[in-house]
Amino acid sequence: MKNIYKFSIVLLSVFTFIGCNVDDDDQEMVLPQKSITASLDDQNEIIFISDFATSYDLVVNISDELPSYSSIEYSLDGGDAIISSGNTGDSSIIISIDFDPTDAVHEVDLMDFIVVNSQARRFMPSLEGNKTVKIMRESTFLATMTWDSGADLDLDLDVMTPFWGWAGITLDASAGSGNSETVSSVLVDGNYSLWIWTNGSTNQAYTFTVTTVQGTETFTGTVDGNSWNLWFTKSGTNYTFFEEDPS
Repeated sequence: MKNIYKFSIVLLSVFTFIGCNVDDDDQEMVLPQKSITASLDDQNEIIFISDFATSYDLVVNISDELPSYSSIEYSLDGGDAIISSGNTGDSSIIISIDFDPTDAVHEVDLMDFIVVNSQARRFMPSLEGNKTVKIMRESTFLATMTWDSGADLDLDLDVMTPFWGWAGITLDASAGSGNSETVSSVLVDGNYSLWIWTNGSTNQAYTFTVTTVQGTETFTGTVDGNSWNLWFTKSGTNYTFFEEDPS
């Protein structure tokens, strides 16, 4: 009789344990997956700032308050990865860009959006929208020359006299490798021109993509020998372009 009593107690303990396990399983919660995105507040490909600015705060908006310490990884002017961070509860992350007096333009490329413990919290962080932006001073002139051949072309941005002769000043020069050269500078009112060095190449077709506060324009042509190939006048925020020597 005593053994039967002991056996009954054991059975009761087993069923009680199983019952507790079932209750625990019922209470276990699996967090749903949730997307959290980061995107530039200003979706324009070019942002113009004052000619006198010493810095610019590029705002990256977060779709939800940050669940934990997070960071935006980006490159500046094609350099190594840099990190700007935000803390729990933040709704944005600031990328601060310094502008020295001689800086005309900076390019920022967003590379990654990282949320600490995102897997455990079942968050899926991602970048959304435009990921590349140029930040330019209002008086900046930016020109990129591209071509399809294997020629070694170089590019200069020159100051011209009121009568369209060379003033003896080159503001920027680009002599890299590949099929693209870029020059830029903050300009005062006056006359300017783009000079192409052909380095012995002949009959080379090229494309200029020019960006100012007026917008972006494209010019095409063929160069045979070292020469100026696009002339322009700046007057305030207005630019007038000439594809033939205006002199």
